[in-house]
Amino acid sequence: MSASSDPSHEFGLPEGYFAQSAFLADEFVEELSRVDLEFARKNAVFESKPFVRTFERALDRLQAAQGALGATIAKLEQTASSSAADHGKKMARLKKTFATVGGSFERLETQISEVSSNTIRIGEQLDTVAKEKERAEAIKELVEFYAELNAGNTRHLDALLEGGAEGMLKVAHTLRRLNTIVVDNEYSAPSDAAAKRQIEIYSENFEKAMLSSFETAYRDGDVPSMGVAARTLDAFNGGVSVVKVYINQHPFFLSSMVGHSTDSADDGADANAMPDASDMTAWPPPPDRRLAQLYSDTRAVMYKDWAIISKVFPRPIDLMQQLLKRVFEQTIQAYLETLLARAESQSALAFLRVLGLAHQETRRLVEDLQKFDAETITPAVVVLETARRSGNNPQGLLDMPGDAQTASAQFSRSRSRKNLARTDRGGDAAIDDDDDMDDEDAARERLGEARSGVSSAVAIAVLIGRSEGDNAGVGLLHGFLNRCCDDLFESYTAGGNYMSTEQAHLKEAFRQILVPFVRARSERQGPSRSKALLGMLSSVTGSTSSGNAGAAGSTDAGGATAAGGAASEAEGIINPQTARMMLQVHAEAIARAIELESEATAADAVAALTGQLVSTLGDEYVFPALEDVLEALQDLRQEPDVHTFDVVRVANIVVRLLQVHFQRAVVPYLGNGNYIYRDAVAEKNQLMSRVEMNLNLITNKF
Repeated sequence: MSASSDPSHEFGLPEGYFAQSAFLADEFVEELSRVDLEFARKNAVFESKPFVRTFERALDRLQAAQGALGATIAKLEQTASSSAADHGKKMARLKKTFATVGGSFERLETQISEVSSNTIRIGEQLDTVAKEKERAEAIKELVEFYAELNAGNTRHLDALLEGGAEGMLKVAHTLRRLNTIVVDNEYSAPSDAAAKRQIEIYSENFEKAMLSSFETAYRDGDVPSMGVAARTLDAFNGGVSVVKVYINQHPFFLSSMVGHSTDSADDGADANAMPDASDMTAWPPPPDRRLAQLYSDTRAVMYKDWAIISKVFPRPIDLMQQLLKRVFEQTIQAYLETLLARAESQSALAFLRVLGLAHQETRRLVEDLQKFDAETITPAVVVLETARRSGNNPQGLLDMPGDAQTASAQFSRSRSRKNLARTDRGGDAAIDDDDDMDDEDAARERLGEARSGVSSAVAIAVLIGRSEGDNAGVGLLHGFLNRCCDDLFESYTAGGNYMSTEQAHLKEAFRQILVPFVRARSERQGPSRSKALLGMLSSVTGSTSSGNAGAAGSTDAGGATAAGGAASEAEGIINPQTARMMLQVHAEAIARAIELESEATAADAVAALTGQLVSTLGDEYVFPALEDVLEALQDLRQEPDVHTFDVVRVANIVVRLLQVHFQRAVVPYLGNGNYIYRDAVAEKNQLMSRVEMNLNLITNKF
C-alpha cells in the first residue's frame, strides 16, 4: 500500500496503522487524541472542545468509509451471484458434453468388439484353410511318393537324402507316413504290392544307413552327427532302434571294467572272502570293494553320458531311464546276487552284514543320482521342452564344460547315509560320526563349481523361472530310482524274509553267547548243587570287578570275553561282558533293520528285535542265575555268604546297561506316544521290575 492511498493519514495516525492484524479501540482513541493530550499536558489545562472536534472529524470519516465499504460489498455480492450462475450453466453444458463423449466411446467399443470378433473368426478360418492346404499338399506329396515307389522310382527320396539334416528328417517323416499307409491298407489291391515291397525295402535300407551313421559317429565321438542320426531315427520310428544301439554298444556293458567286476565275484572269492564277516565279536567289514568300484563307475558314466545324451537325443530323459534300468537290472543285480550267495554260503551273519552294507551302498548311489537328476537333468529337460515348443534350438543352452565331466567322474561318496549302530563295551548303541563328511562335501562343492557354466542348475533355473532354493527338489527320475533300488532287494526283504533271517540269526547268536553260562549251570544240576553254588560265590568278586571296569569304560569287541568274565561264565555266574556282547549284537541288528526295512515297518522291526533281546536276557540269563542264588539261600543250616551281594551288584549293572542301550539304540527308532513305543517300554520295565523283585528277595534272606 502506497503512502498516498494509506487512510491512516486522514485520521492523523501513523503510517500503516490500519494494516495491523489486531485492532484495539482504546489504542485507536488514544492515537486520535494524542496531539490534543500533549497540548493539554503542556498547558496544564483540560479543554474538551479540541477533543470534541477531533472525534467529530474522525466519526465523519468513519461513517463515510462505512458507506463506501457497504457499496463495495453489495457490488461484489452482485458480481459473485452472476459468476455463480454462469459457472452452473457451464458445468451443465460440460456434463452434457461428457455424457455425449461417453456414449460415443461405448458405441466405438461395441463396434471394435464386433470387428475383433469378425477378425478372430476370419483368422481361425484362414488358419483352418492353411492347415487344410498343408494337409492337402502333404497328402499330394505322399501320393506322389507312393506312386513313384510303386513304379520303382526313388529319385525324389534320394534327392532329399542329399539335402543334409533337413532332407533326412523329411525323408524320415515321409517313410513313417508311407509305412502307416501300408499298415492301414494291409488288404489292398494286388497292384499295390510293389509299392509296399518297395517302401519296406527302402525303409529298411534307410534305417540301416542311419544306424550305421550313428554307430560311426558314436565310435568317432562326433556328437553333432550323432544328434542328426538320432533325431532322424526318432522321426522315423520313435528312436527305438537308435536307443537300443546306444545302450547295447555302451562301453559300460562291454568294457573290461564291468567284466572284471562281475567275474571277480566268482574267481576272486578267496581274495575277497571277508573272513571277519562271520565273527560277531568283530566290527562289520567295510563294503565290498568291487561293489563300491562298480557304483563309482556307474556315477561317473551317468554324469558323463548326460552331457552327450542331452545333446544327441530328442527325449533324453527316456534314454537315461532305460540306461539306468539296464545298469540296475543287468550289471548291479548280477553282481549283488553272486556276492550275497557267496556270503550266504559263509554264514547267516555274513549274509546279513553283506546285505546291509550292499543296501547302504546302493542307497548312496541312488541318492547321488537323484541329486544329479534334481540339479541337472530335470532343469535341462524343462529347458529342452520349452525350447522345443517355442521352436528355438535348445542345444546351445546345454553345453557342459569339460571340468564337469572330470569332476563327475571323480565324484564318489565314501560313507553311508545311515551308519551301522555301534555299541561300546558298556552297551552304547550310539552311531559313529562320519569322519569323511568334510571330504564328501568338498567333492560335491568341486562338482558344483565345475558345472557352473551355462548349463549349471542355477542358470537353467533362472531360464525356467525357478529360484535357486528349488534346485534341490524332486527330479523326474526320483521315483524311478527308488523303484530300481527296491527291486534289487525285494527278494531278500519282501514278505518278511529279512526279518525271519535276522531273528533266526539273533536267536542263534544269543545262544552262542550264553553257551558257557548254560553249560556250567547244567553241570551243576545234581545232589551237590547247593554246595557247588556256595563254592562258586567266592569267585564272583573277581568277575564283578572286571564287570565294573567294563561298565565304567568301553572296550573293544575282542574284550567281550575277558579272562575274569570267561571264568565266571564257566562257573555259571552272570557278568556284564556277556550282557554287553548281547547288546552289541542287538544294536547291529537294529542298524540293519533300520537300513533294510521301510519307514512304515522299521518301528515294528525294532520292537520285535528288542522283545527278543529282553526275553533272552531275562528268561535265559539273569533270572536263572538269580534263581540259583535264591535256591542256595533256602538252606538255613548254612551261613549265607556275604559275596552274594556281588551277584546283586552284577545284576544291577546288567539292568543299567540294558536301560542305557534302550534309551540310545531303541527309543530313537520307536517314535513317541504310539502303541509300539508303549509296548516296548512296558516289556523292558517288566523285566527290570522282576529283576528288582528277585534282588530284594535275595537281600531279605540275610
